[in-house]
Amino acid sequence: MSDDNKNEPRKKGTLIGVGAPSAEEIAADAAEKAKAAADEADTAERIADRAAREAADDEKHVPTKATAKAAAEADDAAEEAEVDASSAKAAAEVAKSAAKKASKAALQGDEEHAKEEADKAVAAADRASKAAKAASSAKDQALAAQKKADHARMTHEGEGDEPEKRPALYLAEYQTPEALAEAAKKVRDAGYEKWDCHTPYPVHGLDDAMGLKPTKIGFVSFIAGMTGLASAVLMIQFMNNWDYPVIIGGKPNGIGAFPSMVPIMFELTILLTGFGTLFGLFHFTKLPRHHHPIFESDRFEAATDDKFFLSIEVGDEKFDMKKTRALLESTHPSHVELVEEEVG
Repeated sequence: MSDDNKNEPRKKGTLIGVGAPSAEEIAADAAEKAKAAADEADTAERIADRAAREAADDEKHVPTKATAKAAAEADDAAEEAEVDASSAKAAAEVAKSAAKKASKAALQGDEEHAKEEADKAVAAADRASKAAKAASSAKDQALAAQKKADHARMTHEGEGDEPEKRPALYLAEYQTPEALAEAAKKVRDAGYEKWDCHTPYPVHGLDDAMGLKPTKIGFVSFIAGMTGLASAVLMIQFMNNWDYPVIIGGKPNGIGAFPSMVPIMFELTILLTGFGTLFGLFHFTKLPRHHHPIFESDRFEAATDDKFFLSIEVGDEKFDMKKTRALLESTHPSHVELVEEEVG
């Protein structure tokens, strides 16, 4: 090395004997890539948040699994991008530190140490570059997952789009009314409460086999009818004797005009009895109910033709998946199935 070169001041960041970019340029490039990786991670996180919000909205309206799955994939990709961005930032910091040390060694004339630190800066910058690429790839995965969620939301035909279901009841099928009546006795004696028999026509003795109590609709109808009768009498007496007491054709008011009161008394009695019966029926039978899980069974269509069925609902306190099925099978049905209903 000549004396002129020895006395010439070295430029900051220039490595002795190295024709590659300076250590500071390498560190700056690593920092830029780390920033790009952080931006990719932020983008992936925003995509994942959007997918999660839309999946939550879908659960309120259409309970599909595809949108939730896509949202989870986007969230995983966002987390992966965030990790890669952190790695890129850490590698960039290492590159900066190594670049500073290389520049300092170069200024002091320590060529060997300067090259060593420069190599570290190059390696760290390479790691930052790889991490930035990984963050970008994760961002692309999050975007793809978001597009998949959008597609599933529009078509509802992807994998896992079927609505979630849960057990609703056990349904046993019998060939004769006698077999159904014997099964009803066993279920009654077992202490079940939420169960019913379904027949194509009234079966004599089935009420006793089921242990049904007399209906209360008659009592409700009687109370409603008596209310109508009393309302008619009080209304007529109030009108004729207090509100507008006018004698017409010499006919008496009060109880003496009873024959003229009969049509009104009859009409109000029948009217309120009819209303009492209708609304009492709705109350005791829990109507109107537009759909029942039992209609999910294809075999139940025969209940209006020539088959007899017995159902036990999951909501019964004594219901147990294994014990209830074993009880029904002990009654020798021709078929037993678990009927499911959609959730929500």
